[in-house]
Amino acid sequence: MPGAQLDFVRSKAYSPALIAGRGYGKTYAFSAKAFAIAVENPDGRGVLTQPTFDLIRRNFMPVWGKLFGSLRDNIWEYRIVQQGVPSEIAFKNGFVYDLRPATNEMAERFRGATYCVAGMDELRNEDQLACYLALFGAVRAPDYPLQFFVTSTPEACRPWIRRIWTEHVDPISGKPLPSGDYPKFIAFMEDNWHLTDVQKERMWAMYGGRQSRWARQELLAEDVALEGAAFENFGVMHNRRPTDQVFQRTVYGIDFGATSPTAMYEMKLDLAGRVWITREFYMRDADDYDWITTANEWGRNPIFCDPSRSEKEMVELRRKYGVNLKRATVKRFDDRVRLWRNRLALRDGVPNVFIDFGACPNLVSELNNLAFDSPHVGEYSVDRWEKGCNDHAYDAGAYGLSAFDRPPPDYSYRPKVIETGWN
Repeated sequence: MPGAQLDFVRSKAYSPALIAGRGYGKTYAFSAKAFAIAVENPDGRGVLTQPTFDLIRRNFMPVWGKLFGSLRDNIWEYRIVQQGVPSEIAFKNGFVYDLRPATNEMAERFRGATYCVAGMDELRNEDQLACYLALFGAVRAPDYPLQFFVTSTPEACRPWIRRIWTEHVDPISGKPLPSGDYPKFIAFMEDNWHLTDVQKERMWAMYGGRQSRWARQELLAEDVALEGAAFENFGVMHNRRPTDQVFQRTVYGIDFGATSPTAMYEMKLDLAGRVWITREFYMRDADDYDWITTANEWGRNPIFCDPSRSEKEMVELRRKYGVNLKRATVKRFDDRVRLWRNRLALRDGVPNVFIDFGACPNLVSELNNLAFDSPHVGEYSVDRWEKGCNDHAYDAGAYGLSAFDRPPPDYSYRPKVIETGWN
């Protein structure tokens, strides 16, 4: 379509972004741009991502087939098909696209790859900052016009997207980025003339009307102001690798995940009482073998976990694998927030916790993105995060910090007092 979609496809900037409302046609523009680049760059290699493996099949392949299915076998073909999902799109001119999910596990696999182009579709889904940073260093093939294009709908819980393509600053350090390299093409849901008026009105009604915050974000592609940011003082001053090899104590904090990722962090307490977070384990669908193997590789130190596991399970894990598993002392939402805030706060310009940003990208992303939910009617305080915020790394960090910082006593419980004596 003429307008933002066509301008995005034609853009030659290094990292153009199509930020559009739902139903605008972002994946169509994504596919068209990818096809054009492949035709123009014989023998090159690129990568296209979707948020998950399943979305390659359900979201990308139908659009790609609708646009270019008539050219299949003459100009391009799928290769290495597994479970109905191809791993490559190969063109007759020698260009090849890798098709990959943008999961946290995949981020590590992108290290060492070399591409001339990368494209990430639906950037707001899940937490794709780790993949974006990994691919950023992979787009470096010599003798090609390099490009790294993205599409997304805005998301308040993903402020790093806003920082790069709206504010043009580095999402971690806050340093300025050249605006010409990161153009932003904005489009509304209503710009899609393929949608009928009835469909458009239904979407407006479903999202709360034209003035609702939700509709402005989802349909008008606005960067709605993020209210209730949890850790506003978190930034580049907390990024440091340990240089002092003398530590009082080393522990691990872990947050078990079922369908959500399991997160574990190595934390070291130096002689000055500062905490250094040095290593990260972050895996979706992880079983006990995965995190126990990692913990043994790191060293046999105490592991502080949330109270979700029963004492019977913990005893069995201790007996079977020899891990020193302990329950953290922080159960309440506000206790975990207080632990992090006390450590992140600056004292004489120096924080009480340092994080190796390169080694712990998911923890950095969560601390940047966590925001308190808006209070409901009648609520005066909120003990939950805004919908869509990931807090697995944050919780694991809080459990580890509890080994160094005891929370205040919980006086909410009062034992029943039975008085006896002479009347």
